Amino acid sequence: MRCLVIRAGSGILPSVMGRDSNAPHICQNRVVPAVPSGAYRRYALVYDLVWRAAPYDRFVDLCLEVAAAQGTTVRRVLVAACGTGNAAVELASRGYEVTGLDLSLEMLTVAASKPPSGGSPPRLIAGDLRALPVRDGWADLVLVLNASINYLLEPGEVVAALAHLGRATAPGGTVVVEPLSARFVHEGWEPGRHVDRDGLRLDADYEVEGDLLVERLRWSLGGVEEAETYRQRLYSEAELEALLGAAGLGLAERRPMWPAIPAQPARGRTLWVARPPG
Repeated sequence: MRCLVIRAGSGILPSVMGRDSNAPHICQNRVVPAVPSGAYRRYALVYDLVWRAAPYDRFVDLCLEVAAAQGTTVRRVLVAACGTGNAAVELASRGYEVTGLDLSLEMLTVAASKPPSGGSPPRLIAGDLRALPVRDGWADLVLVLNASINYLLEPGEVVAALAHLGRATAPGGTVVVEPLSARFVHEGWEPGRHVDRDGLRLDADYEVEGDLLVERLRWSLGGVEEAETYRQRLYSEAELEALLGAAGLGLAERRPMWPAIPAQPARGRTLWVARPPG
């Protein structure tokens, strides 16, 4: 297995396009594809323009609150599927030792350009949730936010990912998973569906096909038009609880984001708080 490790704010921006690039490969493991469809590609370049109103500081507040409620003393945080690094950089700015992991080199490239306002920059690792390149018991708090777990379309993949997250959690630690909400599937968040500002024009269409949510994105920035499609699987609450159990995690709490976070992006979203055995 090989991993790309970069520091946020380091100014190191690895090339992620072009077959002749000398950039290290994404973490690879023979049991998983190198780049499954859930890894954001060119969309990474406009992601923060679309979601800039999301209150990541309050998301972090709430995650730390649920960890405290479980009696977890937090020093080290693993932000799995960290994307463009907003939560990871916020945590690092507060003085925590942070590792952010994502499958998308494009997303990590954006994350690496963001220095924290204080503390040490997060360590950024390219890797897969289903073959987590983090040592056993490293993190006191493990986060998987923004419905990232739902890009795993098979229950067995979810169990494998959750088991790895539990393995990376220290004794007495807490795992926080934010799954895809039924409200988002059926109603979404309008400012994230249609954007026309800062030179970006974006339209996002969502279709439900059985238990899959198909996300079709079309945008134009700087005169360049792009289109990408992604899929997520909506797991019911009963399915999610069973998947946690199959991964060896015990569900401790389901905490709604709203009204603790009184902002529209938090409506209908819930943090699933789990504990590893022991």
